[in-house]
Amino acid sequence: MLPPQVLEERNFRDDLIKRVIGLPGDFVEVKDGKVFVNGKVLPENYTKEAAKYELNFVKVPQDRYLVLGDNRNNSSDSHVWGFVPREKIIGRAVVRYWPPNRAGRIEPLPSYRQK
Repeated sequence: MLPPQVLEERNFRDDLIKRVIGLPGDFVEVKDGKVFVNGKVLPENYTKEAAKYELNFVKVPQDRYLVLGDNRNNSSDSHVWGFVPREKIIGRAVVRYWPPNRAGRIEPLPSYRQK
């Protein structure tokens, strides 16, 4: 097993929409195109394609979150710039407008927190 990867936080100035994958205390890893949260594969029927990058095993720190974009291979997110402080998360997306064939209300996914 590799030691946990250290992710540096960025200076957030832009509003972004990303999916919260890891909560404080969670262990997250991206390996072989799959996202693992606390050792369990995260079912992801909302992504266009599997991630082509790897994220070494990390523990999400207190008051921080790990976020990933649904367009895994073209998203600037926690795999690039690290954890997001809680105070930078301002809301939940409720409507999708792109792509047009998927426009409409976004139904919340069930929580997937297993330890």
